[in-house]
Amino acid sequence: MCVESTPVRPTRNCMNDLATPIPPISKPLHCVADDLIEEAQRLPELYAAGGAERIVSLKDRVWFKVKTGRWRGAATRLPEADRPEAAVQVRFAPWWMGAAGYRREGDPADFYSALESDAGRSGGSDKWLPSDWDWKRLELEQAYAWEAQIRTTVRGLIARSLRNGRTYLAEFRGYSVTALAQARGGETYLKVGLAKVADPKIFAVILNAVPGVDPQSWMPEPSDVAGMRTESGEIIWSTILPPAVAAGLLDEFPQ
Repeated sequence: MCVESTPVRPTRNCMNDLATPIPPISKPLHCVADDLIEEAQRLPELYAAGGAERIVSLKDRVWFKVKTGRWRGAATRLPEADRPEAAVQVRFAPWWMGAAGYRREGDPADFYSALESDAGRSGGSDKWLPSDWDWKRLELEQAYAWEAQIRTTVRGLIARSLRNGRTYLAEFRGYSVTALAQARGGETYLKVGLAKVADPKIFAVILNAVPGVDPQSWMPEPSDVAGMRTESGEIIWSTILPPAVAAGLLDEFPQ
């Protein structure tokens, strides 16, 4: 189970406790295949329904229990997420699981007993909150996911245009992208319009979204081109789409 709306993210400390390798940024940490991490994704719903079990021995911050098999975890909801001035990152990821260990009933090494002792020695439970590494990892995951969304969106627009020669448009995060593919004399001319895009990095992501097209082959069009009329602030780029690339896009996005 990989919950996107309200994820419970394991911290790096928690991943170390679980002896789980850190995956590439294309894999969100809350989607890692681990029984305890998967069980933790139920916590926001339990919390909303009043069914989350608190770790009462931790007094300085509210922590909740996560249980599955022999594994036990400690997760918290950052109260900062409820503040109007809270950073976007905090509002997006208010839930974190900061530590994990084994259940050993009646043994001082039992996870929750050891957690209480550790918090007492450390002067509180803040050591299990997300670190700078955790926030940077979240930022990288979001950047990767956003770029992946752009690539998929642009390729989908081109595939639709390849089928009927019409112009298609998509908008995301304030940007707009149009695509038009036209067959002429045995070649397919591709035009991509970009509006409200000021960051050159965004230009690069969009124009590199089409696999098999040399980035150096894109040429800016100085004015309106056949089939596309530029809007205020819009730039149109054109290139020739190789037949193999066009065929691949049609296969990737079937009707």
